[in-house]
Amino acid sequence: MIRTLYAFLLVLALTTTPLHTIQAQDFTDAQKAEIKKLFDEYLANSGQQILESVNNYQAELAEKDRQEQSKKAKAFIKSLNGRENLPSTGNDKADVTIVEFFDYNCGYCRKALEEIRVVLKKDDKVKVIFIDMPILGPASVEAAKWSIAAHRMGKYFEFHQAVMDHNGPKDEKNLERLAKDVGLNVKKMKKEKDKEDIQKIIDQNLKEARDIGINGTPGFIIGEEVYPGFVQAAQIQEVITETRKAK
Repeated sequence: MIRTLYAFLLVLALTTTPLHTIQAQDFTDAQKAEIKKLFDEYLANSGQQILESVNNYQAELAEKDRQEQSKKAKAFIKSLNGRENLPSTGNDKADVTIVEFFDYNCGYCRKALEEIRVVLKKDDKVKVIFIDMPILGPASVEAAKWSIAAHRMGKYFEFHQAVMDHNGPKDEKNLERLAKDVGLNVKKMKKEKDKEDIQKIIDQNLKEARDIGINGTPGFIIGEEVYPGFVQAAQIQEVITETRKAK
């Protein structure tokens, strides 16, 4: 490789043009051919080094992004301590908290609920906080409003499960039926869901998700680390175990 670089510098030395002003037309055809040959030789001999360098650089950037996201997640978790009565299930005195950002029309969120149920069944020291993140259209926003209203009326997780388990559109007719099925007062719920502050909660949820770097659903914060996308119960439990060890 050193020999190749010396040869390249020799070609440049043969030109009479100042180095900083050299352009392609300043080389003869023979010089261009030699430069190409030397460059090809350099790539052939050092291709693996270049690839490793690029990979290392990308890994460094990814780690910096992870650290920054973790820092934001930590601040977000801390901010939750000042909020009263968030939609949640599990142990209120849990030693590990899971936060899920979700959309009712997200198929992977539906699968994620199955995994969460498995974790809750096996581990009674976990709490799950649910953050509505309706990004899949107006129907998702409407379902989120009904969900937050159900929370205010004391039957959040029952309604949450009913909506997630429902096969079919999450339209007003079905949301009404699901609310009745879990024992909610539909007339009161309709008034509650249309309150202005519920839309403000949804807007805040979306902003906070973007600030953390969660751009799709589902998205999880477990302990103080962000886990984008669907996560299986076994992996969630592994992270919970590691989180406990780190305390």
